[in-house]
Amino acid sequence: MNNLISQISYPVFLYMTFVFFLIASVFSFFVGIALSLRSKRALKLFDVLNRWVSVRKMTRSLSTPHFVEPTLLKRRTLLGVTIIVGATVSITLIAGADLSPSLAFFEESLTPQEIGGVASNLKGFLLISNLLCLLVGLLVIFFPKVLATIEGYTDRWYTLRKRTLPLDKMHMEVDNWVLHHPTSVGITLSVLSLTMGMLILNQLERLLA
Repeated sequence: MNNLISQISYPVFLYMTFVFFLIASVFSFFVGIALSLRSKRALKLFDVLNRWVSVRKMTRSLSTPHFVEPTLLKRRTLLGVTIIVGATVSITLIAGADLSPSLAFFEESLTPQEIGGVASNLKGFLLISNLLCLLVGLLVIFFPKVLATIEGYTDRWYTLRKRTLPLDKMHMEVDNWVLHHPTSVGITLSVLSLTMGMLILNQLERLLA
């Protein structure tokens, strides 16, 4: 069944990829023609598209710490019981389950022994994770001070500002070069787009043959 799906999905994915690049080549061909003719609309289009969008505003919520502990700990007993019940149910279900069928997707690339090993490691990981959740639930109910001490070491705020700082700067070197040499850039873009479009059409004909 998986082999049949892969045989159908791969050609469809390949066809859609070729169609996408074919449309892109047609669009870039006409953009190149407009640039080579020094069309006022094409040059104005560059001015319209060259707009600065602040990444900092978009990621501001990610750069702000959100402390949910005070709200959750107001119902400490309910929270702890919910975590304990969920972890207990998960451990019960996982302990008697065979995870090998869930890895059937890897049958073609892995041997049955390797799939069994991956399933065993995955099962152990899930059991340990749920045991830790069970421990957290007990700490929430009976030892909140110990849990607060652990959170003091784990609650750390990392700012994204330094990492996203280059995204807040506009780089207009290529745009300015295009606007200063629209004819040569437009002709080059049209020729490359036409070549790419012909190659993609050839590949589509082979794919549909």
